[in-house]
Amino acid sequence: MSKILILDDNEDQLKLIKMSFNRYHPDIEVFTARTADKAFEILEKEEIAVIFVDYVLKDSNGIKFIRDLNMHGLKIPTVLITGRGDERTAVEAMKAGAYDYVIKDVGYFNLLPHVYKKAYERYLAEREIEKVQQRMVEFNEKLLLINSIIKDLNEDLDLKKTAKVFLDGAKRLTNADYAALIIYEGDKEKIAIEQGVKFPETLRRALLLDTEELTVISDLSRDNSIFSGLQKYNVKSLLAAPLNLLENHSGMILLMSDVEGTFSETDYRSLDIFFDSGCASLRNSLLFQIISKSQKFWQETFDAISDIIFVLNDQHEIIKCNRAFSDMLGISIKEVIGKRIDDLNIEHPIFSCCIDYIKQNTSSLTEELSRGGVHCLASVFKIASPQGEDIRIFVVKDITELRRLKEQLYHADKLASIGQLVSGVAHEINNPLTGILGYTELLKMKVKDQAVTKELDKIYRAAERCKRIVENLLTFSRQRPPEKTFVDINDLIESALELRVYWLRSNNIEIIRQYADDLPAMFVDPQQLQQVFINLLVNAEYAVQESNKEEKWIRIKTFKKDERLCIEFQDNGIGIPPDNIKRIFDPFFTTKPVDKGSGLGLSISHGIIKEHEGEIRVESTPGEGTTFFIELPIKQA
Repeated sequence: MSKILILDDNEDQLKLIKMSFNRYHPDIEVFTARTADKAFEILEKEEIAVIFVDYVLKDSNGIKFIRDLNMHGLKIPTVLITGRGDERTAVEAMKAGAYDYVIKDVGYFNLLPHVYKKAYERYLAEREIEKVQQRMVEFNEKLLLINSIIKDLNEDLDLKKTAKVFLDGAKRLTNADYAALIIYEGDKEKIAIEQGVKFPETLRRALLLDTEELTVISDLSRDNSIFSGLQKYNVKSLLAAPLNLLENHSGMILLMSDVEGTFSETDYRSLDIFFDSGCASLRNSLLFQIISKSQKFWQETFDAISDIIFVLNDQHEIIKCNRAFSDMLGISIKEVIGKRIDDLNIEHPIFSCCIDYIKQNTSSLTEELSRGGVHCLASVFKIASPQGEDIRIFVVKDITELRRLKEQLYHADKLASIGQLVSGVAHEINNPLTGILGYTELLKMKVKDQAVTKELDKIYRAAERCKRIVENLLTFSRQRPPEKTFVDINDLIESALELRVYWLRSNNIEIIRQYADDLPAMFVDPQQLQQVFINLLVNAEYAVQESNKEEKWIRIKTFKKDERLCIEFQDNGIGIPPDNIKRIFDPFFTTKPVDKGSGLGLSISHGIIKEHEGEIRVESTPGEGTTFFIELPIKQA
């Protein structure tokens, strides 16, 4: 129902105008005032649609009233009623802000309802235009804000940063109180950013699955969907929208307010524009993350390869390399990339092999190279870059250890053959030795001359010694499964010494024996322990010989300590450098030349002692000597 106000100091005129409106439309409520103050009192209480004001008022006039209305910010269509019909009055009224004016002719009051209708319709049209203009201004402002946010979105491809800027921007565009952005990769939550509110993951997942299109709820208290559960988080209205991302990636944005009916049509339209660019930025960030992860995976795979790999272009510039290559050079990968390989002044045998291989320009795809005692197997693979440039991929494998292993295996095979030969020769020698011993015994029984008997004793002892050596050779060369028995450790050490006595004497090496007499019999494998003792003796002989000292000795000591039998092999040789002590028991590790040792002796010895539940360790001082300590548990028979 419309309300009008009539301001006129003439009571009769007021009655006539009121009657005129009642006849026109009884639903129009007419308020009357005879003074400006009274009119303003009514305007404070009532929502007036149109005002009619007489030009002549007591202590004032209609023009002044219209101006006062504008000063108070009351934009109500006002019609001036005047008895003057001149153009000057009309112009003055329009300048003051009047919508129209009516001249007081006979029966003019019957014309006022039609003037009211015209003025009110014009007012409504102007108000609608103002609203449209206001929406356009707001929309333009949002477009400027969208442009600014999109610039921020495109500054960084980090997914978390992009997602946060996206959410912040959507929140600013809609003036939301709370906001949340969720991204899933398959069934796994990838991103969950919440501002002003905290949801459990089960609820976030359910909201994402339920949001298939733009959803706006102005009053959650009247909603029966899954979103109604957000009321306990003080959410009264919301806007939810799915995010158009990559395959296997789903997402949603949730904008919430603690006031009902917060989100307007302008918000929907601006978000629709913003989502196109915002989702594109999110997709770019996701793609960048996927590509970065893939690149990182392949780079890590590339770097995990122990062989040296590097890629050269036509100008011999390094365009790619793995960590093994940069580690060889001693500089980082970033410093290597882009450098000409000829400009790298690196003193390294493998790098020298690489340079030689590159300069040879050989048609062979794989070639074995050697430099400074290092052996390499180099291969090259040619491909064309997307720009049509010839690219060469070099793979260089350090085969020095493989070569050493090959030679060691050859050496081991040779030792096995020698063992078989020794076994055969020992058996052949053993037969005549048995005859020598037997016939010597017979001669001793027949000969009565003491001088001849003494000579026969010498023959017998020499033959008996030869027999012991042959027996030790047979024991050492015999291949059989481990077989433990009770033995005297001192005797076992002596049998090992018997096998090395020739070399010890020929090299003038003194053997210092410090055997304990009260040692119990040990339940061990004699053949395996004899192998350990011979290995230690051989190493000690080599160390003493290399020292070039005048006095050369090897001290062997046995003693009992608590419930363990201890054995020490000490020499005054060249010693072992500290860097090598930790690796001394590693398989195939040796400081000797290839033809002097296989690097297997100490590793096998370590394994044998461990099999006997014992311990073996070493102490050494370079230039002074080395001591090996063996401890074996004493077991009761």
